[in-house]
Amino acid sequence: MADNDMSFRERAVIEFLVKEEIPAAEINQRPQRAYGSVCMGASSVRRWVKHFKDGNTSIQDQPRSGCPRTASTERNRERVDEIIQDDRRVTGHNSPNTWIKAQCSTGDD
Repeated sequence: MADNDMSFRERAVIEFLVKEEIPAAEINQRPQRAYGSVCMGASSVRRWVKHFKDGNTSIQDQPRSGCPRTASTERNRERVDEIIQDDRRVTGHNSPNTWIKAQCSTGDD
C-alpha cells in the first residue's frame, strides 16, 4: 500500500526533529501549527519519535498482517447497499458494518 504523501512528509520532518533532539511534545505541535488538523495525532507522533530514537531510519510504514482497520472499498459499499435494499429494517447488531467486520474477522466471503 502506498503511503499518504502528507504522512510520508510528516514522518521525514519527525525524523529530522528527533535528530535535532527536539522533545516529542514540540515535534507534535510544529506540524499542527503549520498544517492544522490534517496532521497525524499525538500518539502517532510519539510512536514515530520512538521509532527513530530506537535507531530505525525508515520513514515508510511496515506491512501489517491481519484485517485492515477499515473495510471501505467500492465492493463493500455495493454489498452494503444490496443488504439495505434487501431488508430496509437492518439495524443494530444486524447492521451491514457489523456484518462486514464479522466477515473480515472470520475470513468468510
